[in-house]
Amino acid sequence: MLVKARSTAERVAIVLRARILSLKEGTHMGPEASIAAEVGVSLPTLRQASRMLEYEGLLTIKPGKGGGYFTSRPAIDTVTKSASQFLSSSGSYTNAAFMDVADPLVINALKAAVKCKDERLINELRLFSLGKHESGDNNHLPHEYGFKVSTDLMVLIARMSDNVLLELFLGILWNQVNLSRFTGTFEGNREIMVSNQASRISFAKAILSKDEDKAISAWKKRSKLIRSWPERGFEFLG
Repeated sequence: MLVKARSTAERVAIVLRARILSLKEGTHMGPEASIAAEVGVSLPTLRQASRMLEYEGLLTIKPGKGGGYFTSRPAIDTVTKSASQFLSSSGSYTNAAFMDVADPLVINALKAAVKCKDERLINELRLFSLGKHESGDNNHLPHEYGFKVSTDLMVLIARMSDNVLLELFLGILWNQVNLSRFTGTFEGNREIMVSNQASRISFAKAILSKDEDKAISAWKKRSKLIRSWPERGFEFLG
């Protein structure tokens, strides 16, 4: 198999990437001309490399006096949405296949989330348990609404776990939920809408109880409910 050789710009990006990751976010690396001279490449080549790093969220370029290259870090939302877009473009998945991957991640997040002591996050979860994110007229809500509420809840639980890996992976999965699109609304399927919301609220309350077994039991019931939904038009309700 023929292995494509890296371009000069790609090799420069590797060098700069390693340097960026060794520095604190927001560190001024210097003006463009100085960096090009230091690395030993032309300005056009450096600019090709810098565009790669900008796309990765690792570099910010500021023009003018006092400007230059500054180290940056990719936002987790950007990473999860990009990965979710890939999943969405890769074809559909059954509810069961989705939940087989999600279940162990959620359970691990739950075990940590019930021990969360961050009052700001706990109060945010309390809003979910009180149904503050729900609406009284759900029959006429667009299908994206249910996806967004569920995504927000799962991302919050991941944040409560204080585990960046769980936050990343659950964010990817439930952003994939949010990116899925189906025609029409939930009109005519009120039973599914109601069961979805009731399950979501019960799940939030179980986490607030700080009882690990209760929280896991609530999730298993929710997982079973999601797996039972019709595949057509209701994939990934979450």
